[in-house]
Amino acid sequence: MKILLRISASLAILLFALPALAGTQGRATGKVLDSSGTPVEGVAITVTTPSIRSLKLTVTTRKDGSYGFIVNDATLFYDMKFEKEGYVGLALSKQKFSTLDVTNLPNQTLLKPSEAPAGRGGQVPAAPAAPSTSEQATLAYNAAVDALNVGDKAGAEAKLKEAVAKNPDLPQAWHALAMVSYEKKDWARTLEYGQKAIDLDPSLTDLYGMMTDAAEKSGDKKAAADWRKKYEESHADSPEILYNKGVEAWNKKKPKAAEELFTKAVEAKPDFALAHYQLGMVSLNLKKNDAAKEHLKKYLELDPKGAEAETAKEILSMLK
Repeated sequence: MKILLRISASLAILLFALPALAGTQGRATGKVLDSSGTPVEGVAITVTTPSIRSLKLTVTTRKDGSYGFIVNDATLFYDMKFEKEGYVGLALSKQKFSTLDVTNLPNQTLLKPSEAPAGRGGQVPAAPAAPSTSEQATLAYNAAVDALNVGDKAGAEAKLKEAVAKNPDLPQAWHALAMVSYEKKDWARTLEYGQKAIDLDPSLTDLYGMMTDAAEKSGDKKAAADWRKKYEESHADSPEILYNKGVEAWNKKKPKAAEELFTKAVEAKPDFALAHYQLGMVSLNLKKNDAAKEHLKKYLELDPKGAEAETAKEILSMLK
């Protein structure tokens, strides 16, 4: 048996997932009152962001004036509009919502036209303050994500470089730059940018497989071995690592241990064709013919033209 290192396959998944790097969900709650402090029911609240022009979230205040909503990307800045007939519209710009706790927004007060100060006879958005350098970096990063969503990789790379120039401590931008560089087969930049991302955020263990592959392709065997070790340690329960350990156990003539590891691999990933094949072969070695037939059939179902398909068919014909 050969040890399977599914580094390249893992990286393909990551590269396809890149546009989703923008962040995790953010949650917010608040309350709308009138000038006397009485809750206002039925206020339409519209949440938008300049980073995703198609996004428009609308909620309505409850009887007690309260409202709540979830946004899918807490790294973005959001604009909010509060509107109800008979009241002067209110706008808030550049709101941020926490990824960890519910962001409790301050109470908002809606005024009737007669109560509005001079110059506020209609809907007047609050004048936005000039974005800080850090906010400019975030906006550049979000623009890069938008560019990736429409397949503009060159534009995305330019925006990512702009983001890290304005804020070198933005790990998600370095992370995305590393992945763009990997896709361009720029191994040196992949390793440079990936290292910066991991230095800033050690939780970015999803980069380890790509770093392993980039180091190998750049000819740095020691770095590749170091990254592979980190990858295996951080993904100890992944189907691929379980598979590799199963192969190692088989090669050490420990079929029972191999059976346990291959079983865990297919439990973790039921469509892992090669793990089914190896589990079928180990089961055959342990004289568990029914299990051998089950997993070899599953392998052929998942990968009918696979490298081991003819062997699997031959063994199944013998087990009838």
